Amino acid sequence: VQSLGAYGPVAFVGLCVGAVLLHLPEIVLIAIGGVLFGSVNGFLLGWIGSVAGSTCSFLIARYCMRDAVRRALLSRFERIQAIDERLARRGFRTILLLRFVLFMAPPLNWAIGVTRVRLRDYVLGSALGVVPCIAITSYAADTVAQAGSLSALLTPDTLLPASLAFVIAAVGALVAWKFFR
Repeated sequence: VQSLGAYGPVAFVGLCVGAVLLHLPEIVLIAIGGVLFGSVNGFLLGWIGSVAGSTCSFLIARYCMRDAVRRALLSRFERIQAIDERLARRGFRTILLLRFVLFMAPPLNWAIGVTRVRLRDYVLGSALGVVPCIAITSYAADTVAQAGSLSALLTPDTLLPASLAFVIAAVGALVAWKFFR
């Protein structure tokens, strides 16, 4: 990355977009970004790459697969029709909750792309919903990279983000369970 100079961050964002499109573990790249660029810049670059990559996946599904999937599934399954209706009516909130719980799950990008959710709701819900996970991952990776020993990892600086990640995941799962019942 350093050998690329000013293009290093651009290359990193491109890698994040490619990882989303290729269904690679995005969280690993976010952590690498935290190590390479620090927690704040790693967060910003990872966030841009994640949102751009998920939007690309969404658009590919929307314009290349939507009609075929809708013809094959929507007309046959009432439950899928109900989900599609919910996404059309409450797209932002639904996407926000899904991202909050499932983060950047690549199949989610493709599945949502064939629904009637508005692009604006998808992008805004995704952009806000991934913030906690990207922030915690970037911060934790930067903290671990700068720790000199194992005992340095057992400090509030490291344990607090891990605890926060657990709480966010638990609360998100409970909210999603209640919302999607």
